[in-house]
Amino acid sequence: MYNYIKGRFMYADENVVVVEANGVGYELFVGPQTASRLGKTGDECKVYCYLNVKEDEMSLFGFADLAEKELFVKLINVSGIGCKMAISILGSGSLSDIISAIASADVAKLSKIKGIGKKTAERLVVELRDKLAGGVSDFPIAPSAGAVAVNGEAVEALIGLGYTRQEAQAAVARVEKAGMTAEEIVFFALKGQ
Repeated sequence: MYNYIKGRFMYADENVVVVEANGVGYELFVGPQTASRLGKTGDECKVYCYLNVKEDEMSLFGFADLAEKELFVKLINVSGIGCKMAISILGSGSLSDIISAIASADVAKLSKIKGIGKKTAERLVVELRDKLAGGVSDFPIAPSAGAVAVNGEAVEALIGLGYTRQEAQAAVARVEKAGMTAEEIVFFALKGQ
């Protein structure tokens, strides 16, 4: 339902941030790395979202980039892993560390994450090992926070024009240069330069 929210970064607490967009303050559950990458209070930011709907609750979870969101979605598809546990896993280290621990079946390292026991760590490995075998390269490019917003917009625009996600990411990576706007990136990607 929500892909991202673009607005002003208003507030951060332990695992929650508030982003104001068009007069509405959205409360998002996030990991510590995401909160630190959004900038300072009052800064413009873009947060990718996942809406979790339960019988008695609706919660928004936020991510600094698409790679983080895609790993989150893979994690919550593992039986026994809920949204808050997935956020805890994402907060335990860098994406590459988490992916390499799962891909290399490092159950001991995964078991050290708060809330993850040996059986859950083994289940993570069994259910995700093959899906994460390509490592971080299987996930969207994760550059600096400012570039993430521009690259993400360009990728989404190209997808809207009929590109697959992989084609759009490859086209953006091929033409993008520092300081380019999303419109410029899309223009040059469409021209094939």
